[in-house]
Amino acid sequence: MLFITRRQSLKILACLLVLACGPAWAMGLPANTQWKDPSSVRLEVNFPGQGYHASWDLFRCTCGDLLVRSELSAPGEVVRGEIVLVANRAVLMRGYDPEHAGDISFDAPGLMMQLALRLLERAAPAGPAVIAKETEVAVEDKVNFINLDTGSAAGTFPAPWSVSGSIWPQNDTERRFDLRFRFSVADPAGGEVQEGEMRLSGIAQYAPGEFPLAASAELSGWDLSWRDEEDPAAAKAKKLTTLEQLRAVLKED
Repeated sequence: MLFITRRQSLKILACLLVLACGPAWAMGLPANTQWKDPSSVRLEVNFPGQGYHASWDLFRCTCGDLLVRSELSAPGEVVRGEIVLVANRAVLMRGYDPEHAGDISFDAPGLMMQLALRLLERAAPAGPAVIAKETEVAVEDKVNFINLDTGSAAGTFPAPWSVSGSIWPQNDTERRFDLRFRFSVADPAGGEVQEGEMRLSGIAQYAPGEFPLAASAELSGWDLSWRDEEDPAAAKAKKLTTLEQLRAVLKED
């Protein structure tokens, strides 16, 4: 017969609790989850003292499409709208005033999303899975540049730069962040290097989510354009009526 003392039972209970709780990354995310792979991100960017604020919601479809909902605020002006990038070729746009539509593209939100995720990678290189509580971060780099590229636009933040702030779990699969990014900007005319600062805050979701735009969504009400004006699918697309049909044509070509 096996007898278990009170002390032994307490040790067994402690071991079971450790196994049940698991390490810090066991909060609904695989240990190898990377910052660059969210299914959706809400990002807010503020430039202190300049009155400029940008808010973007980005959604990734398992089919490869991207949807960005944006609100850009400057002193005396607010611009809102939506853009969908289909198969990295077709661009659907709606909601923007005609006077602003020509200035809107995926490049600005794409570059800023890349910047936010790149800063998270540098601030917490072990990834979002290890963020089990509010975590203060501070990184300064005097050597390495931050290079960003959407495929159609690129940007660089030269060293030195620094990022500080905090990251914390919203729930098992979402991570919130509030980061202050300080950087230097070279004067194209050869003048003195200027110091800049921006605040990037938001929430990144790392669980698969439903894409907000259904495949059956009507194309009417959207302005359709192409990243390549010579895209061979452009002629066929003129007769299409749904997003699903557009995806199918792009898949064929």
